[in-house]
Amino acid sequence: MLLPLVAGGLLVNEIRKAGERKEIKDLMRKQTKMAESMLGDPTGGFSGGTGFGPNMVFNPLGSYQNILKYQTQMGDQQRDQMVKNLLAVEPITDRAKSRDFERNMAAARFRTQLGTQQGLTLQGQLGAQKLAQQGMQGATQALASNYQYQ
Repeated sequence: MLLPLVAGGLLVNEIRKAGERKEIKDLMRKQTKMAESMLGDPTGGFSGGTGFGPNMVFNPLGSYQNILKYQTQMGDQQRDQMVKNLLAVEPITDRAKSRDFERNMAAARFRTQLGTQQGLTLQGQLGAQKLAQQGMQGATQALASNYQYQ
């Protein structure tokens, strides 16, 4: 009789332990559900893995349109900022370009003056050489005409 009692006692203990585990599991489930209801579902009610979020229920393209709108706004702001920067830099580049133009014009004037001076010098030398040749011819003719043959 002791054996069935022992066996029955063991059986009762095992059943009690199993019940305690079941109660603990039920308690944990209740606490998890309560925490989810207090915090809200982190997936927005979706089973997860969709990658689209809660916006898919109301507007399937909403996330993409929001991203596109954001990118468009950022592009507009960047373009406006670039235009402001270019307008701020424009006077500086204009002054630099006008200085370059003035330098180039001064160099062109200098080259023209050098060319003119070289041309005048060469023309003067050629003129002097021509006069010298004519003078030599005249002197040679004068000597020849005044020479007395004996």
